[in-house]
Amino acid sequence: MAERRSVEKDACGDFFAFRLRGPKRLVAVIGDACGHGQDAANLLPGVLRRLEAAGGVERPGELLSRLNHGLASELSSDRFVTLTAIEIDAQARTLTVANAGHVPAFLRRASGEVQIVGHASGPPLGILDEASYFDDTYRIDKGDVLVLMTDGVLEAVETDLTDMPILAALVGQGVGSSGAVHGRLLEQLAARLEQRAPDDMTLLSFELLAEARKATLVGGMRALV
Repeated sequence: MAERRSVEKDACGDFFAFRLRGPKRLVAVIGDACGHGQDAANLLPGVLRRLEAAGGVERPGELLSRLNHGLASELSSDRFVTLTAIEIDAQARTLTVANAGHVPAFLRRASGEVQIVGHASGPPLGILDEASYFDDTYRIDKGDVLVLMTDGVLEAVETDLTDMPILAALVGQGVGSSGAVHGRLLEQLAARLEQRAPDDMTLLSFELLAEARKATLVGGMRALV
């Protein structure tokens, strides 16, 4: 499931993209260009162009390294992009995550246990030309739900931006499918946004099902900006 809300109607620095590598292998990214509104949106064409060109890269960490190398020569010194790349392999039952200075993800097990996964494995994209990014791999199983977000969601809900206890509790309270988790978070966002000026926000959730639904392969990364 996916939800994106921008402060300015047609200008947003948040984005996500996905690619199917096979019926049971999904690669996805979620990112946030620094700045707000049109200022941030102006960075996205270059980011997405490089993302499309790197669509055949196999591992999340390698994808981030490839993107970073190109963006470091393209972005000005006061600009950068945070990004998390994931690969879900439903057949191998693994989740692989690499993180370029982005908000960590939440993995809610089918048992209800919540784990923070994919802490930053390298700096935001575009800052250091030769930065490298390592992969973290986790075992996943039927009914596990993965939740990714941009910092607009984090800052709207949390008081502790490091340990993120409020978000962890909310993810744990969303009993059942990814739709239940997603809905619980959106309810809390709606209540909290009445009390503060919002930032661009993107929320993604994925659930590992018992059987993969029929999927159509796509040739490159498909993005929403």
